[in-house]
Formats: sequence, structure tokens, C-alpha cells
Amino acid sequence: MATYLRKGYSREWINQRLQAIQVRKDLTDEWENRSVKQDGEYAILTDEISKTWAGLTTRQYKT
Repeated sequence: MATYLRKGYSREWINQRLQAIQVRKDLTDEWENRSVKQDGEYAILTDEISKTWAGLTTRQYKT
């Protein structure tokens, strides 16, 4: 949080970012509990979330 504050981000933005990080951690923990082990599997699942949310693959969204 201190790093984000030093960079000038608002507290609201920081809170949203920290929440997103926690949600992602919870999600990947759940995937691991369900035997998703390889990085490629994480990438495929993440891509599916991106396509559903934004209509783009993760790479397309980043670009």
C-alpha cells in the first residue's frame, strides 16, 4: 500500500487493486485445490476469464 501511495495512486484505487490481488490469490488457490498444477493450465483458465469479461484474450487485452 505504501508503494502505491508514494506513486500517487488514490486510496480508492489502491483498495480496489488490493482487493483484485486477493481475489486472484483466492482463485488460484482454489484452482490448486482442484489439481490445476501447470502454468499452462493457469494461463488457459485466465484466458477464459478474460474472454468472458472483455471479449478478448489476455494478450489482446494487454495490447
